[in-house]
Amino acid sequence: MSDPRNLLEQIVDYAISLRYEDIPAEAVELAKTIVFDSIGTGLGGYQRALGQKATDYAENMMAGADATLLGSGQRVSIEGAAFANGVMVKILGMDDSHRSAGHIASQLVPAVLAVGEACNTSGEELIVAIVAAYDFAVRVGRLVRPAQRERGLDLKGTLGAISSAVAVARCARLDREAMINCVALAADLASGTEQYVYEGGPCDTKDLIAGFAARNAVFALRLAQSGFDGPRGALDGDYGFFRAFGDGYEADLFADLGNNFAILGTGFKPHGGCRHTHQAIDAAQAILQDGPLDISAIESIELGTYGYATRPSFRVDPNPPSREVAGLSIRVSTAVALRQGSAWPHDFAAWDDPEVRRLRNLIDVQVDSEIEADYPGLNGCRLRVILDTGEVRQAYLPNMKGEPEFPMSPAEMREKFAVLTRDLFSDDRVNQIESQCMNLESLADIADLLRICAVQEPVVA
Repeated sequence: MSDPRNLLEQIVDYAISLRYEDIPAEAVELAKTIVFDSIGTGLGGYQRALGQKATDYAENMMAGADATLLGSGQRVSIEGAAFANGVMVKILGMDDSHRSAGHIASQLVPAVLAVGEACNTSGEELIVAIVAAYDFAVRVGRLVRPAQRERGLDLKGTLGAISSAVAVARCARLDREAMINCVALAADLASGTEQYVYEGGPCDTKDLIAGFAARNAVFALRLAQSGFDGPRGALDGDYGFFRAFGDGYEADLFADLGNNFAILGTGFKPHGGCRHTHQAIDAAQAILQDGPLDISAIESIELGTYGYATRPSFRVDPNPPSREVAGLSIRVSTAVALRQGSAWPHDFAAWDDPEVRRLRNLIDVQVDSEIEADYPGLNGCRLRVILDTGEVRQAYLPNMKGEPEFPMSPAEMREKFAVLTRDLFSDDRVNQIESQCMNLESLADIADLLRICAVQEPVVA
C-alpha cells in the first residue's frame, strides 16, 4: 500500500519521531565532530575582515539577547547569530563536505546553535536535530545538485535553508503542523547563485549565502511559530522545490529513512580551498615528503583527476580574479601546496606571488580515466612534476584525506581547530571546547558550550 503522506509530511514525521537511542554510535560521533569542526572554522572566519563585518552587522542591525556570536561573545537576536555565525563558518572554506550534498554544516550548525541556545536545547536534542537534517539534506542533494550546478544555483542557499529548517524546528520542539509550515516556508525562502565565482571585483556572497540560509531557516521558524502557513506540496508538489530547483522527484531515495544514516558520508577538510582541490594538495604534500623540491627547477606539472573537479571553469582557472576565489582553483591550490608545503587558509596569502603564479600556469589538468571510473566512490589524483634536470617526482592517491574511507583522526581534527584558532585561544581553551563538543550529549543546555567560544580581547582584522 502506498504512503498517503506527501514528502514534506514524511520528512516531518521522521524528524519528530527520531530518538537519540535510534542513532548509531558512529553517527552520533560524527554529529559531535561536525559541531566541533564548525565552531573551529567559524572562529577562523571571525578573524577575517568579512567575519568582523558580519559580527558588527549582527550587533548593530540584528540586536537582541537570545543567542551568542562566535568569537565576540556578544548576544544578538536568533536571526543575527544564525546569519553572522553562518557567514563566519563559511569564510575559510574549511567547513564539512558531502559528495552528494556539498557543504551542509555552514548553514545548519549556526542555525541550530542559535535556536538551541534560545530554546534551552540539550546536547542530546541537538545531535538528533543534526542527524535528521543530514538525512534530509543528503537525499535531496542527490536529486537536485546536478541541475542546480547547471543552472548556476548555490546549493547552500537552496538546500541549506530547508534542511536547516528541519533541524531548527526539531530544536524548538514544534508540533507536527507548525513543523510542516516551518519547512514549507523555508522552501519558499530558498535562493542564491554561484555568480560570485565569476566576478572580477569585490563580492562577499560566497560566504553570505551560508548566512542567508541559516537566517532564513530561523525566519521560517519564527513565521511558523506565529501561525503562518506554507504550501503542503512545497517539496514534491507539481510546482514545488523539486521542479523549481531540480529535474523531478524520486520517492525511492527516502524509503530508507531511519535505516541508512546519511551523516555517515560526511567528510572533513584538512586544507583550505574547494574540496575538489584537496586530492591534488594531498598529492603535492606526498611528493614533498619524499624530499626537498626546488620549485624554481619545475618545468611542467601534469595533474590527472576526476571530471567533476574540472567543471565549471573556475575550478581549473590558473588566474582567478581574487584571493577569495583562488582556493576554488585546483591549479592555484596545487601551486600553493608545492610552494608552501601546506594549504592552510593563511597559506593562500601567497596565491599570487610570482613563484606561485608561474607554477599555476605550468599545470596541465586532465581527466584521468582510471580515477574517473572510481568517482564518486573515490576522489583521487595523479600528480607528476617534471624538473628541468629530467627528474620526475610523482604521487598517486586513490582518495583524498578526510573522506569517510580515509578519515581525519581525532588528533588531526584537534590540530585543525588549534591552527585556525591559534591567535585566539590557549591550548587549555581548545581542550575545553573540544571536551564540551565531544561530550555534547551530556550537556543539559548548549548555552554552556557557546559561553566558552568567546575571545578575551577584540580582534582587529
